[in-house]
Amino acid sequence: MNQLILLNAADVSQRTISLGNIKATFTEFKEDTFDVILEINSNKFLICMHNIADQINEFEIIAVKWFIELSNKIIIILKRLVEHLRCRAE
Repeated sequence: MNQLILLNAADVSQRTISLGNIKATFTEFKEDTFDVILEINSNKFLICMHNIADQINEFEIIAVKWFIELSNKIIIILKRLVEHLRCRAE
């Protein structure tokens, strides 16, 4: 019995960027819409974002692994970090 490939490269468009202790994996599931797994040391974030004209139009933190208190300042910093990493991944 042969195992067939479940996903091929055409089905999943993924880019990964590492910068020191920061790692981001961008998975495009619609045009200009990405799921991002952001890892900063032992903290992990699942983020959904939508781009328009090379800027983040929508930014949503779906899940967080580890203890972190999310404030408006931290969300803005995460948004800027993801935007910077997205530009480096292209």
